[in-house]
Amino acid sequence: MMEAGEEFVGGFAGGFLAKGASTGYGIYATTSRIIGVNVVKVGARSFLGGGMAGLVKGELLPKLAPAESAAVIAELDEKRDFDIRKEQISGIELKGPGLFGSGHLVISTIAGENTRIRLLHKVAFERLKDLMQVFDPDVVTLS
Repeated sequence: MMEAGEEFVGGFAGGFLAKGASTGYGIYATTSRIIGVNVVKVGARSFLGGGMAGLVKGELLPKLAPAESAAVIAELDEKRDFDIRKEQISGIELKGPGLFGSGHLVISTIAGENTRIRLLHKVAFERLKDLMQVFDPDVVTLS
């Protein structure tokens, strides 16, 4: 749940991301955590206004007024598949997709758990690279 002072940073959703067998996933960041959303389960049309590839105001890293930020975080909390608090994260590994395979985002926690998202297109890698470096550049590894 949203904490005092937490602000929306950015994120996106779409067919370039997959978790498990589900293609159509979203990764979002606030100043305090990373939130994952299974867009297939929540319904793309009803998610963040629908129709904008899961971008907020059409941007990866939008500047939102406090009330808008709180509304976006509330919707993400309502529809989240997972969330991981910044202080629980020990590392974020990003690997771009190759010629014959997908890339990945792996979020590792201090408790030793890993959350893996497949990156099916280089656009997903580029967007997540920008987003994760804004979220917490000290824990990001690119490969």
